[in-house]
Amino acid sequence: MPGLKELENERVNLVAAVKKATLIALAVGVCVGAATAYFLDAIFGVTLGAISYAATTGLLTASKRREFRANFKRQIIENIVKKHGLSYDKDRGLGLDEFFTIYDCRVDEWSSEDLISGEIEGVRVKFSDFYAAKMVKKKNNTKTVVLFRGVLFKADFNKKSSCVTQIAHTASRNLAIYGQRASMDDARFEEMFDVYTTDQIGARYVLTPALMERFREICERFGCPVNAVFKDGQIFIAVETRRDDFEPQLGKSLTDEATLIAYESEIESFTRIVKELNLNRKIW
Repeated sequence: MPGLKELENERVNLVAAVKKATLIALAVGVCVGAATAYFLDAIFGVTLGAISYAATTGLLTASKRREFRANFKRQIIENIVKKHGLSYDKDRGLGLDEFFTIYDCRVDEWSSEDLISGEIEGVRVKFSDFYAAKMVKKKNNTKTVVLFRGVLFKADFNKKSSCVTQIAHTASRNLAIYGQRASMDDARFEEMFDVYTTDQIGARYVLTPALMERFREICERFGCPVNAVFKDGQIFIAVETRRDDFEPQLGKSLTDEATLIAYESEIESFTRIVKELNLNRKIW
């Protein structure tokens, strides 16, 4: 990729800046914490020292992190996405409407970025990184509870059906529930998922034995809970990776082929969903 060597130099310089900032922040945190503990309270001193450390580290490296992150996404992620014939927008993503198609919970803060969109084998797809959280008031403070961190995926589903059918991972929480529970003729699938639907017959038309097997394999491939809703000729999928996806890893060299392969594999793991679920197959 053009400019890869310059981007790697930028990464190396950022790593050095982070190490330097860590030492400075540590000194600031210790001084603030010790002074606060001496004049006020030991516990308050430890807390204020930790806050000072984090704030100093952030202030000293924030602008460099933002610049490297933007350059990384423009030169690495965007180029990988283009290889798949798709479009990329680092600042946009799927919205709350798509999130609430799968989940039912109060959301106080959310963000969405890294929108990848286009057509794969004639199937229109969109997927992006997504984060949602709620604020819970405690006795002395307010705690942020993460509800979802992962990737939302949306694509056309070429089976005409008027019902809503849901695949709910047994380990997931805060899911929207559609209709009644449906028992499926796949013991391994039922160990991992519950199926809910507004039409029992329609659910079996949508969830063929082959699709259930492939969906289970997708969940095992990602190694995390995966949920889906089939609605209005579309499939909505939530992959609960519990991480901020499509982000640079500062500890890995960009001139190392294995690093670039890892970034390519991350994006390909989502584009493969279309082929694995046979979403391009039209059955009426």
